[in-house]
Amino acid sequence: MKIDKKVTYRIAAFLLVLFILRFAFMRKPPEKTEEKTVPVEIETVSTGSIEETMELTGWIKANQLVDIASKVPGRVESLSVISNEGAPANLEEGVEVKKGQQLASIDHDIYLAEVAAAKANVQAAEVEIADAEREKKRMVALYEGGSATEQNKDKAETSAEMAAARLSSAKANLELAEINLRESAITSPIDGIVTAKHIDVGNLIKAGDRIVTVADIKTVKVIVAAAERYSEQILVGTPARIKVDALPEKVFMAKIYSIYPALDEQTNAMQVEIRLDNDQLLLKPGMFARVTLVTKQKDNTVIVPRDVVLGGKIDPYYVYVVDNNIAHKTLVQIGIAQADKYEILDGLKPGQTLVVNGMSFLKDGTKVEIVRIEDIK
Repeated sequence: MKIDKKVTYRIAAFLLVLFILRFAFMRKPPEKTEEKTVPVEIETVSTGSIEETMELTGWIKANQLVDIASKVPGRVESLSVISNEGAPANLEEGVEVKKGQQLASIDHDIYLAEVAAAKANVQAAEVEIADAEREKKRMVALYEGGSATEQNKDKAETSAEMAAARLSSAKANLELAEINLRESAITSPIDGIVTAKHIDVGNLIKAGDRIVTVADIKTVKVIVAAAERYSEQILVGTPARIKVDALPEKVFMAKIYSIYPALDEQTNAMQVEIRLDNDQLLLKPGMFARVTLVTKQKDNTVIVPRDVVLGGKIDPYYVYVVDNNIAHKTLVQIGIAQADKYEILDGLKPGQTLVVNGMSFLKDGTKVEIVRIEDIK
């Protein structure tokens, strides 16, 4: 019985081996798979210009803004400017004025009368001092001849000194009256445009009351704030492009005029002043300005589209170049980064063939097919 079981097991094992061998010989050898070709779009590496920029915002301001006030009290007699033709024109907002041009007159006749009265007082004081000097000389001569007392001599000398003091006072009053007369004619301290009129003819004003505001807006400025960490990049003379919402298609070119020596106390940021010409008066004080500072700029350097550069987070930056329809992974060194392109400092040369679409499906050594972008699925 035991012998029969052993025989049975041996026969079953033998049959199993035969079945496996038969199945193995019946299988066909594996076919060789063709190497997959990846469709890509390419372009030739070339050189160009690139710049590094910084976006800031600020407000358009007048280069100079002056509140012109009266230095003397009185009634406003006139508010007018003399035109180029010599005719007076009403002083209103928007009128262009020149430095030294008269804008208003305050009680002019009264101040003229005060000057005339002061001159008359000077003349009277001059007559008085002349008489006092003659009397002084006469008393001194009489005293030396023994015909007058020392008291009489001293009295004559005192009278002459008092007359001289009154003449000095009269002259000082005349000078003050002449100053008031000059100040009663209000003139512009700068070239500019009247941006606000604060009074009307006939108003009574005090010394210090504002009359008009004049702004120099043929040159305007923008004050922008930049973080302290950019202090080495932002320098006087740095080019700037300025846009305003009111003129969306217009770009105004300017440069950094100055960098304030102290940081803003509240924001701890640098205060940067940009000035630009505004001869056509297109820019108005109060406009919101978008400022682009060009902190770096290079010409004739290798430039590639930004989205063709892979890696960079953990791995080095790399691109794929094509040689004889084979893609090669190539490490590159990045320079200036612009919104849509990179400067390549090392790794690429002009004339090489660069993969610009389809690179996400590649690895080093992949065979590629050159197609147009619309053919890449």
